[in-house]
Amino acid sequence: MQQRQSGLDLIRVTGFFLVTLFHAFLYNGYYGQPQVGFAMWSAGVARSLSMACNGLFMTLTGYLHYGKRSLSGAVRGLGPVLLGYALAAAFSIPVRHFLLGQQESLSVWVTRFFGFRGVYYGWYVEMYIGLALLSPFLNRLLEALPDRELCLLTLVLLFLTAVPGATPMVLAPAYWVSAYPLLYYVLGAAIRRFQPKIPTWAGLTGALGIAVILGTCTVLSTDGNLDDALIWQFGDLWVVGMVVCLFLALYRLRPGKVLSKILAFGAGGCFGGYLLSNLLDAWCYQACPWHDPRDYWKQVLFVTVPIWLCSMAAGHGLEALCRRICRRKNIFEKVEKTS
Repeated sequence: MQQRQSGLDLIRVTGFFLVTLFHAFLYNGYYGQPQVGFAMWSAGVARSLSMACNGLFMTLTGYLHYGKRSLSGAVRGLGPVLLGYALAAAFSIPVRHFLLGQQESLSVWVTRFFGFRGVYYGWYVEMYIGLALLSPFLNRLLEALPDRELCLLTLVLLFLTAVPGATPMVLAPAYWVSAYPLLYYVLGAAIRRFQPKIPTWAGLTGALGIAVILGTCTVLSTDGNLDDALIWQFGDLWVVGMVVCLFLALYRLRPGKVLSKILAFGAGGCFGGYLLSNLLDAWCYQACPWHDPRDYWKQVLFVTVPIWLCSMAAGHGLEALCRRICRRKNIFEKVEKTS
């Protein structure tokens, strides 16, 4: 059994906090506020930094999957993911229907369940399934490439997926921008191969510096309406830069034993917590009294952070249930024996 790497657990926990922070801006009225003043600039910086969330997990997927060539192993690995989704959806659908006012017919909920909409953020499960099934073939291609050609492939993917949205002007063909998960996967694989080292402070400063620039550009590019402002997507070049800076800053860290155990516990609940987090998002932010931009810091401390912690704890319970079902039923062992 491989020794657990605390730096990777720190990436998981940090990534999930950024996910929770990004969701806060979906519910706290940020998108309807005039983009003026120091409070909105600060919010824009925080929102920009939070956009590194998905890229961190996708890069981590490439880092961890690099070198694995077995398709049957990839299929077996999807078992707990699909089971986790099914359990989360079985809990979420009744809550959304009876408690959160999202009343739909049974046929609609069944359609949503099988369309990975049984949980609000089910799109990530769909994306992960694709990356996992492609990973054995991608790994064979990547391992066959010399170092120089792997670097060139990374640059090509940057050009096709990240550069088109980097500026308001069209600098590259935009057809492939939706393939940005492939870019993050290859970045993770490249980091796994080359093991680059940078000081932690340099990576964190680089990520925060980019977020400050993006938040400043958002405020300065409009007379107040966010629809007219410069905004970026998860795969755009500047967001990729933040992801790389954060990943390189954290992945080699080796904290002490106590903190490592805390991180391992938290990391064990990130996936399940992500699937369940909307239930707390939808309820807590409606009850929250702080919707003035000057009070967003109170939201972060007293709403976002508790949601993050509670979601990880709930996710840890969900994933523990998944592991127990898998061991009791031996359903994935059967796949292994017949492959």
